[in-house]
Amino acid sequence: MALITKTQFAKKHGFSKQYVSELLREGVLQEESNGMLDEGNADYALSLKQQSRGNKSKLQELFLKAKLQNELERGKLLKLETAEKEQSLIPAEQVKDTLFRKSRAIREAFTNLPDRVASVLEMQDARTIHITLSKEIRSILEELTSGS
Repeated sequence: MALITKTQFAKKHGFSKQYVSELLREGVLQEESNGMLDEGNADYALSLKQQSRGNKSKLQELFLKAKLQNELERGKLLKLETAEKEQSLIPAEQVKDTLFRKSRAIREAFTNLPDRVASVLEMQDARTIHITLSKEIRSILEELTSGS
């Protein structure tokens, strides 16, 4: 057990003597006889304090990173909610429903085309058939686009 003065301990670790006294008040270091420190015990106690400070700063860093990630995610959610309220963002289900209804209308319009024009085109020449079909197709497409 090597004894060392507070001044010697402070010099050894690059501290002021006042800091060593503060460590004594905090209970980190223990005085032995005549105000001396057991060098081995004091070094060990100091290393434990420094490790706990390092662990605390790592935990603080992890906490800050988690908090930042949380705030970023909250910002993304707020951006989506704002876009939805401004109707610049449409829910996927609404898009699917609208697409389904429009597709069904297109399919039915073109499926019914032969039934509607067959009697009109009966016994017509190719040019008349072409013109009539073109008009009907254009009419179907215009009705679908104006019906939004």
